[in-house]
Amino acid sequence: MKPLSVFLSCLFICIVYAANVRAQLKDSFYNSGIDKSTKGDFQGAIADFTKVIEQYPNEPKPYHYRGINKFNLKDFSGAITDFNRAIGLNPKNADSYYMRGMAKIGMKKRKEACPDFQTASQLGSRSASAAIDKYCK
Repeated sequence: MKPLSVFLSCLFICIVYAANVRAQLKDSFYNSGIDKSTKGDFQGAIADFTKVIEQYPNEPKPYHYRGINKFNLKDFSGAITDFNRAIGLNPKNADSYYMRGMAKIGMKKRKEACPDFQTASQLGSRSASAAIDKYCK
């Protein structure tokens, strides 16, 4: 085998290995974030989801989950920013519209929340339908 072929083969193996390590780190921080969130460690969860976002800025789920944790800390503005990004990356996620609406309710912006609830309801969210009945009628 020629030296260039050996080098390219080694380079390919290194790239594949690095991609696997990166994916494992993402899964590790993602799972850790979920675990911390369910245990009430919202700041820790935000830190973990931020690490996932740094590596995968075009993936909507970590923005959504980070937004939920910001919401739980009553950082409604920060939550809305994350839900906006999640919606921008996946405009068919009813949960992000619903949670953005709830964050707007937390900011006392009821009229701004109703279109989010309506969109979430159209996308299949039952919680959004209940929110429409509670906040938008």
